[in-house]
Order: sequence, then C-alpha cells, then structure tokens
Amino acid sequence: MQKRVKEKKQENENDTITALNLCKKARDLIRIRKPEQAEPLLLAALEVSPKNPYVLVALGDVKRMQKQFKTAAKYYQSCLDADPLNPFAMSGLGDAYRGTNNLDSAIEIWTKALDTHPENYLVMTRLADALTKKGDFTTARQIYERSIRLNPDDPFALSGLGNIYVRLKEFDLAGPLLERLVAKQPQNPRAIGALANFYRRQGDFANAKALFQRILEVDCRNVYAMDGLADCARGNKEYEKAKQLWEKAMAAGMNIAIAQTRIADACLQMEQFAQARHYYDQVLSVSEDKFALLGQLRLIETEPEDKQNKIIDAAKIFDRLLVLDPSDHRTLNEFNAFRIRYPEIDAYIQA
Repeated sequence: MQKRVKEKKQENENDTITALNLCKKARDLIRIRKPEQAEPLLLAALEVSPKNPYVLVALGDVKRMQKQFKTAAKYYQSCLDADPLNPFAMSGLGDAYRGTNNLDSAIEIWTKALDTHPENYLVMTRLADALTKKGDFTTARQIYERSIRLNPDDPFALSGLGNIYVRLKEFDLAGPLLERLVAKQPQNPRAIGALANFYRRQGDFANAKALFQRILEVDCRNVYAMDGLADCARGNKEYEKAKQLWEKAMAAGMNIAIAQTRIADACLQMEQFAQARHYYDQVLSVSEDKFALLGQLRLIETEPEDKQNKIIDAAKIFDRLLVLDPSDHRTLNEFNAFRIRYPEIDAYIQA
C-alpha cells in the first residue's frame, strides 16, 4: 500500500514537471506573440495536469491574445476555482471581461485583486483605466497616483493620470507630466499618444498630428494613432481626409461601430446625406448605439425635408434614445434644444 502511494506521488510529481516544462516553452512563444503555436503545448500540459494554475492562466492568456475572451475567462475562472487568490488569474479574468465590454465585472474582479495584493501596480492601472471609462475620474485619479508612488516611471499610470488631467481641463498639470513621460520613453506609443491627445483636446492639431504620425513610425497599424490623425483632420475641417483615415483605421481593427459613426459624421459635414445615412444604419443594424442615433438626429435636421416629417422622424429617434437611458445628459440637452426649435415634438414623443 505504501509502495503504491509512493508511486502515485512520484507519478504526480512527474506530471507536474512535464506540465511546467511544456508551459515554459509555451510562455517563450507567448512572449514573442505566437499564441497559436503555444496553444497545443498548453493543451498537452493540461492533459497531464488538469488543475495546474500556471497552465490554466497561460491558456487564458493565449485565448485572450486571440481575442477569444469568453474562452479565456473560462480558463482563468478554472484557475480561481482551484486557487481563489491567484493574482495572475484575477488580473487576466478582468482583462477578459474588458474584452467583452463588461467593465462592471472587470472592475469588480480587479478591485478584489487589489484588496488581496495591494501593491500590484499593474492591476491598479487596469482598474483606473476602467474607472476612467466609466466616468469615475476621482477614484481613477487616486488609483493612478497610488500606482505612481509605487512605480514612478510606469507609462500606463502616468499616461492615464495625464489623460484624467486633460479630461478635467487641468492642462497646467497634464502638459508637464506628459512631456516628462515622453522624454523618458520617447518610443512608447502609449506615452506619445497621451501627449498627442493633450494637444488634440486643446485644438493644437499640428502638434497632435506630428505625434500621432510618430506613433505610426513605431507601429504602423496602431489604431489609436490612426483614429487620432482622423480626428485632427476633422478638427481642421478636412472631412474627406478624415473619412479615409477612419476607413483605414477600421480595416486595421478599430471598433467598427465607432469608426462607422465617425465616418458618417464626416459624410454629414460634407452633405453626403445618403452615405451618412448608410453608415448610421449599418451601426444601428447591429445595436442601439447612442452616438449613431444622435448622428441621425443631426442628419434629420441638416437634410432638406418637410418640417412635419423632420419632427416625426426626430421623435422616433428621441424615443429610442430615452429608452436607452432616460437620464442621459447629452440626450436631454439635445431634446431640450430640439423642443425650442420645434415645440410640436411633444405630441409625438412616446417614451
């Protein structure tokens, strides 16, 4: 009996060593961004060691790199079932949730990860980025500052904090911080992008454009830089150029709904009404998108049409917007402005 127990123990140890060796080879492939080649090694490792946390996290990373976020989440969760406080699985699960636009769940798991490992500055920046997207600038700012105290040169925290300053229009704080960041990391696309965004938000499109182009010299398929260049063209009223740049960004992987809405906006500025309607309709055929609906409102007002038809069509759009979010400030402001011009619209609103 003791002999059998000893043999079983040795067998388990051998399986663990085999799994770890396969995992190590896979990690080398992951580092050079070859997840497709890493995956078979990890699946082989999983066969001999099904609950190994290193293997499960690595498989989650591989699936996340391939943008298979739901499958990635399953692997991270399997790791957490066996090892509930595993920091890599918690961080990865948050990344997977973010990949499916489930920011609330991402924030929840990253908050838990930070409670468990309070000095994990990599999780801090992820959490702060998500809170920024949710509009919680105060909490995000506190977390970025906490991260910078732990790692003063972290480009993610510095650029994130700089972007918070820009959004709050605290340009006197944003400028020096972002310039210092780019001076320290002159080839870092995120650092350069944050400074470019600083200039863009102030309407300095020449400096912003130069920095976005600098990013593309480092990373020719950087979607953020393409989008930034398009926005600079729009700021300079070069709408045809902006349209072409957004089409290029969309082909490179930019979020389709965002790109198509911005292309439609550019078409509207050029009075290409049929094209604008086509792109807005493309977005809305997939989901009820607030910005596409607001774009359709601008189209209704701009395009020559009978006043009564304008009011009826606008009322339908406002109904959809109010169903999406009856307390949205942008929607309510647009509605109040439209009512001033067309008070008859009240008779047609259903929401």
